[in-house]
Amino acid sequence: MNQKRNAVLFLIAFMFLILSVAPGFAAEVRRVPSKASVEQGFLALTVGADRAENLRYTGLEDKTHVYRGTIKPGSKLELTIVATLADQKSLPITGRSCIMRMQVVAKKGSEVLKTQNYSKENKSNVFVNYTVPEGADTLEVSETFVLSNKSKDQKFNQKVTSQNKLILTVSDAAAAGVANSKTDGKAGDAKTDKNNNSKNAGGDKNTAAKDGDKKGGADKGKTDAAGDAKDSKGSGTGMLAGAAVAVAAIGAGAFFYMKKRKEDQAAAEEIARKEKLRQQAIQRQQEMQREQQLREAEQQRLMQQQQLSEQQRMTQDQKAAQQPDAGTQPGAEGAYVAGAAGVMGNVQNTEAGNAPQDMQGTAPHFCENCGAPLKPGSKFCENCGTKV
Repeated sequence: MNQKRNAVLFLIAFMFLILSVAPGFAAEVRRVPSKASVEQGFLALTVGADRAENLRYTGLEDKTHVYRGTIKPGSKLELTIVATLADQKSLPITGRSCIMRMQVVAKKGSEVLKTQNYSKENKSNVFVNYTVPEGADTLEVSETFVLSNKSKDQKFNQKVTSQNKLILTVSDAAAAGVANSKTDGKAGDAKTDKNNNSKNAGGDKNTAAKDGDKKGGADKGKTDAAGDAKDSKGSGTGMLAGAAVAVAAIGAGAFFYMKKRKEDQAAAEEIARKEKLRQQAIQRQQEMQREQQLREAEQQRLMQQQQLSEQQRMTQDQKAAQQPDAGTQPGAEGAYVAGAAGVMGNVQNTEAGNAPQDMQGTAPHFCENCGAPLKPGSKFCENCGTKV
């Protein structure tokens, strides 16, 4: 719940921020160059002045593309000039170089308060953070873009030059007054300046900027008419750009929210999977312990049975050892003969003629079980008790 609430608050704050700065994003004009320049790989030029209002392209003035807009005194601007180039691989061009120069002049009436220069080589864009000096009512941004192409095809060994001027004033009326004052003060030199500008079209950009101002004063009616005709278009473009940015911001916020949600869900599933595997491992370990205990109990039982059997066998052996054996038996003359050996000795003595006097002439009898001599007429052996 906290993550959802944070995501919703983030989206609301982001939309508020986008909508609050939407007019600044709208202060941007994208100009498509001529067909010949497009063939050389120069697709578009974008001029932007963030925190400026009513920015629009007013057309060519003495071969210089002019843009106009209004600003507040002392405001902070983000000046942007971006040249969009075609992919070099899509054209038969083996080498390309870009040069972009920018000059920012702050004026109060006809007085120059501050001048700054910026330059980028092998870059197709310039970004400048600029603060309008206090007291300045006009800001003139002169820009020259040069694109050089080299190729085996001579058609593409050309240079494309685009001169642009951005005039930002406190109001359009003030811009018109400045232009009229310049025209009235230098009307006698207008033709000479125009000829010099035509000769130095690719030369000094400061001269081109001055010539543009003079030409702008001379053609004031034409410029103002073109500007008025495009005011509504610029406003509509600004509204559409702001709406597009807002929609893009909402879409981006929703995308990141859904991405974060999926990541959280995947993380929760991964945690659940690991916990399940851990529980299964614990269960398997417990089962293995029980099986080990059963095996040990079975081994102990078998060992006890084996010990019992061994004890029983030893007891039987002891009993068998304790039974009386044949031992020595009394002979006919009172002498004792040991077991069967004694019997055999008596037999041998008898055969040798050494038998006792009372047994000569009669056949002796012996027990078939233990070999002890039997008394005449006995039915049982007196030694082992076996029936005769």
